[in-house]
Amino acid sequence: MIEESGTSGVVYDIQRMSTCDGPGIRTTVFLKGCYLNCEWCHNPEGKRRYPEVIPYLNNCTGCKKCLDVCPTGALAMKEEKVPWIDKSLCTTCLQCVKACKENALVWWGRILTVNEVMDEVAQDKQFYANSGGGMTLSGGEPMTQPEFTYNLMKEAKNRDIKTALDTCGYAPWADLERVLEFTDLVLFDIKNMDSRQHREYSGQGNELILENARRIAEKGIKMRIRVPIIPGRNDSRESLEETAKFAQSLGDAVLGVDLLSYHPYAGAKYKTFGMDYGFPAGEGLDDEQVKPLIDLFLNYVEEVTVGG
Repeated sequence: MIEESGTSGVVYDIQRMSTCDGPGIRTTVFLKGCYLNCEWCHNPEGKRRYPEVIPYLNNCTGCKKCLDVCPTGALAMKEEKVPWIDKSLCTTCLQCVKACKENALVWWGRILTVNEVMDEVAQDKQFYANSGGGMTLSGGEPMTQPEFTYNLMKEAKNRDIKTALDTCGYAPWADLERVLEFTDLVLFDIKNMDSRQHREYSGQGNELILENARRIAEKGIKMRIRVPIIPGRNDSRESLEETAKFAQSLGDAVLGVDLLSYHPYAGAKYKTFGMDYGFPAGEGLDDEQVKPLIDLFLNYVEEVTVGG
């Protein structure tokens, strides 16, 4: 059970020994739930806040054992060897997951306590100390679970572990400000400076996001601006230059910019789990395409990386 006090929350993955989500060696904790709905999202498992059972279509043999054990009748075979789940009936009791020996039904999201998460994070504490690493909270969007995020960050500090928050910035400032008290670094996504386009492609305008970025900078908390490069959405030179100018306007708080290339494998991931992926097929940037973007951002900030 998820505690509203924030002593427990929903986590869909914990990745140890990561070198992508902040400096040094890190453990990245992925929380479920997101306020945005980006067309190109690579992590559909992080979109909804609650635990959910998802069919892994490639593994299904059509044995129907899952149907036999489901107490609410939430499962059906929509087509041959394709399990279909009625989310309005599913109680996530996990009887179907346990009955399936082919791993054709997977559970996205574990309800964990703060101590359960932190005990796993703390296992690599020596690596953090030697490399300048620590714990990163990501998602989804960690600020959809503000109390859990706050308590995880606070406990990390109690255990002398450095912290980073990977956020889209769309969150009430009161929630964000509390978490920042225990945050060493913010990895802040800027997807588009045009609010109309931001709403069209990500489900919400960007006014709150940009205001929160300014407030974080005013508090003097170090940030890295992360910019996903999405074909046909924000990859024009004009759009990216506006983002670069905004990063510059945040002053010394910004340590640098991380350019994140779109990955075409996302569509296959959605298909595997029987989900619709509405974003048009496209390719990520190659080295020749990335170089001028690096040069563009270097006109405004001191450091630019590719891939975070």
